[in-house]
Amino acid sequence: MSSSDHTTTYSTFSLSRLTVPDSIDSPDAADFIGMAEVRNTVEAEQRGSSVNPNAAAELLPNWKDESSPMRGLVAKVDGRVVARGNLALPVDASECWAAVSVLSDFRGRGIGSALYESLERMARDEGRTTVQHQADFPTGVAGDTIPAPTGFGSVPVSLPSTRFLQRYGFSLEQVGRMSGLSLPVEPGVFSSLLGEALAASAEYRTVTWQGPTPEEWLDAVALMRTRMSTETPNAGIEQTEDVWTAERVRSYDDLLAESPRVVLTTIAVHAATGQPAGYTDLDVPTGSDRPVDQWDTLVLREHRGHRLGMLLKLTNLRELSARFPDSRFVETMNAEDNRHMLDVNETIGFVPVSYGASWKKDIS
Repeated sequence: MSSSDHTTTYSTFSLSRLTVPDSIDSPDAADFIGMAEVRNTVEAEQRGSSVNPNAAAELLPNWKDESSPMRGLVAKVDGRVVARGNLALPVDASECWAAVSVLSDFRGRGIGSALYESLERMARDEGRTTVQHQADFPTGVAGDTIPAPTGFGSVPVSLPSTRFLQRYGFSLEQVGRMSGLSLPVEPGVFSSLLGEALAASAEYRTVTWQGPTPEEWLDAVALMRTRMSTETPNAGIEQTEDVWTAERVRSYDDLLAESPRVVLTTIAVHAATGQPAGYTDLDVPTGSDRPVDQWDTLVLREHRGHRLGMLLKLTNLRELSARFPDSRFVETMNAEDNRHMLDVNETIGFVPVSYGASWKKDIS
């Protein structure tokens, strides 16, 4: 790309560096808004159902978070954004995550290839040796499959994403499951499960808040988010420890406050020592017709065996219903080899709604 305008013109399209605006109302926000629209359209197609659409204003805080840098490209035809390429660059890591999306009417023109090849060059320029990619797909795709090396889950060979990633030398490492839960959960089932979890976790208490992390829990949340990066099943996917500090938690909360979405968090605390034991958070959108996004759920290794995962999820779901009674659906992604958390989800009533395949390529 030209160093002067960061734009490359091909025979039928152009690629440009994505400008991250200060706000969605900024004069230079048009490409970012177009990128968000492409992202949502293609994800909905890949999953075979309505996806949890994140408006541009909801995506912007993550792009402004320099503790977890993002870089982007947009492809245009006649001035319209028709494709996007994103690169997530974890700090002090050898790996990165790429994403490529092209609107269906504009495929077969070399746009996806140009985007990916540009992203790989960017990754090399950033000193990365591994590129990773997640591709979603719906339930019930017929035909031959590629089994995940974990022994849990597989990916249909016929998917355009499978063919594309294999052509560029990626290997399948892990399959994840997107599960959905209709709300409200049947009251008798909910009460029974919560009662059992409370009895098994009598040594612990829960604390819930909405929005920014209270000052007294900043260090605890920083510890648990750091541990989240290494204590969940990653199979062959590279995951450098993502170190959080109290200052980073506070800064990220400030960015999230710019979004119209609201985060609802519950943590478990060991009553005798006051030590954090686990956490879960829900990302609540505006509008009851949109799914709530289940973000992290983690129980620290040294506190497992007390049904804290169930306690955390049920407590946060109870708070969701109390504070956002119009919410009707929750979605969450878990690795297919994370059998313990899937057991928790299935017991509550979550069912599969789509899948995600994690792929890896060595570019060293």
